[in-house]
Amino acid sequence: MAAVAAALVLASPVHASAPNYILVSGHGLKRPILLDNWNENAALLSALVDAPKAKRSVVLGLARRPRFDLAEFWGWGGRPRPTRPSQANQHGWFYPKQRSKPPVIVITVNGEKVPRLVPTTVLEILGRHHVPLGH
Repeated sequence: MAAVAAALVLASPVHASAPNYILVSGHGLKRPILLDNWNENAALLSALVDAPKAKRSVVLGLARRPRFDLAEFWGWGGRPRPTRPSQANQHGWFYPKQRSKPPVIVITVNGEKVPRLVPTTVLEILGRHHVPLGH
């Protein structure tokens, strides 16, 4: 029991929590895509903990790039599956790769919402759900 308590204390907040759902929506999708596996959502956020922050030159170009809304539904257990991004507790954005520009994600991780380069693990999760990853 003490080992479990110690592990919970030492775990970063992102390892201890994740949204029940992440609803991906935006131009280019026929319909929103629901990421509904809590463990997978936790893995997505965990992979971003050590992801490098995007350089200033990349961040300055984000306003002109296509993006998808990442609507996060925290504490949603026991409620019907969400269907609209407006129902979310929190939002982030995923900017797919565009020509030579890397994929970027802006989502709150450990209380900090900054543009990060998207690690392979996150791209794999999004790709499994058919979120367009760019070209």
